[in-house]
Amino acid sequence: MSAVTRSSASVKSSAAARAACAAALILLPAAGPARAQPATGKPATAPDTTQRNIAGPGDYALREKIVQYLGRDQDLAKEKFRLILVNGGAVFSGEIASCALKKRALTTAADVRGVINVTDEMTVTRGGAPDVELAKAVTGLLGGAAQGIGLTDLRVKVDDGVLTLDGTVEDLPARGKAEDLAGTVLGITRISNHLLPRNAPSGGDDASIQKAALAYLSDFHQFAYPGDITVKIEHGVATLRGRVSLYMGRQQAGMVASLVRGVARVDNRIKVDPSYREGPKPRVAAEH
Repeated sequence: MSAVTRSSASVKSSAAARAACAAALILLPAAGPARAQPATGKPATAPDTTQRNIAGPGDYALREKIVQYLGRDQDLAKEKFRLILVNGGAVFSGEIASCALKKRALTTAADVRGVINVTDEMTVTRGGAPDVELAKAVTGLLGGAAQGIGLTDLRVKVDDGVLTLDGTVEDLPARGKAEDLAGTVLGITRISNHLLPRNAPSGGDDASIQKAALAYLSDFHQFAYPGDITVKIEHGVATLRGRVSLYMGRQQAGMVASLVRGVARVDNRIKVDPSYREGPKPRVAAEH
């Protein structure tokens, strides 16, 4: 049995675990475990904690909180990546088994209040499967899920383990689900997600693009993180300013803006302010 076949089989066997994890991440539904997990009576342990924390006193407690959350995920707990905190910034390094697990680790840290930045220095195991087999495995997985996520016009390309996805999906959550599912294929080392939500708005000039971006960011189904954000479109460049309480909110705002048709680039200047508690819905307005 090839490495890709084993990967596909493990995805099917862990469907129940994927469902349990999905509720943990806002707007970025978690993918399932990259590998089937044998039954064990031993409690899950946290990822490798031998790397000594090197920053201020506040970082120690913050790192312990992240490690605790990571340790609750039985699949992440078996990985040997490293985590250090530097002045509120979480830095991940080391090797990890799949893109899906990497995304889960990064997202877990980004959703912790107090984390102001997340840096990914992890390496995903390449394995020996050829690109053509990896592409077939991804196409098969996404083809099976196409109806549930409204996936059409799918185009899959793998180059030395780097996966590029193109096509159309139902909405932003469906876009995340497709990436998460593709990321469970062992041997995929990085994912470039060009899938476009069918409901993404568009504009033909700066004024109409700004109107579209404001509407998209104000939609609770697309962006639900508390924050105070302004948007300015100039020559197709979307400049975001303001503050949010979580780093994940900053990243999500930038991604939502980038998906508006007509936006050429996003200049994300949103600051992460852990003390920000207004809400629960974000306030989004045009920059004057």
